[in-house]
Amino acid sequence: MTELVQRKRLEIIADLEFADWLADEADAVGITHFTIVPTLGGKGAHGRWRNDGVGGQGKCLFITVTSGIRASALIDRIGPLLSDYRMVLDLADVEVVRGDRF
Repeated sequence: MTELVQRKRLEIIADLEFADWLADEADAVGITHFTIVPTLGGKGAHGRWRNDGVGGQGKCLFITVTSGIRASALIDRIGPLLSDYRMVLDLADVEVVRGDRF
């Protein structure tokens, strides 16, 4: 049977302008594998929003699978800013193949 390794999946929804900053913060704590994708839209506490390329409503989704230690380090770095910049963060336990990559 293929060996599965426990890791953490961290997702952050943020304004598109924070994409490079999130990448830099991830690099700073040793997270070397991540994906940042633009979003189409959604609905939150302030109602529906849409990423139509007009105005400042564009958002991105930052996704990474990493060790618990690195996930905690990133949360510690950016946690105090989540509310100020209306970011949403979720963390989940996952099992991955090729755990040495994460």
